[in-house]
Amino acid sequence: MSRSRRDEFIPPPKAPVFEPTAEEFKDPLGYINKIRPAAERVGICKIRPPKDWKPPFAVDLEAFRFVPRVQRLNELEAHSRVKMNFLAALTKFWELQGTNLRQPHVEGAPLDLHELWKVVLEEGGYEHVMV
Repeated sequence: MSRSRRDEFIPPPKAPVFEPTAEEFKDPLGYINKIRPAAERVGICKIRPPKDWKPPFAVDLEAFRFVPRVQRLNELEAHSRVKMNFLAALTKFWELQGTNLRQPHVEGAPLDLHELWKVVLEEGGYEHVMV
């Protein structure tokens, strides 16, 4: 059975590889702008900077602040963003009340407050459960 021309695989063109000199690469963004027409025809390109080129350190150390997220081991089971958002909102609520939320434990294991909240809702809510 013969295949028609439109069913034949036509490989994409090879991506051009650019190897600028140190002089050409003094202004990397200017160089990218210069080669842009050739790269756009194919949709991608590779640029190999000069061997001695070192990218400038672009972070302002005086203004940059990184706040790491503290992740407790019991939070590793928080598989969904919904659970994490619930716990963040609950913690914020208690902070606004002037109290720090402490993780309750039952028989030595941390209580899953999000799961408890879901069960209470399924049982009809706080008022129904507390009767």
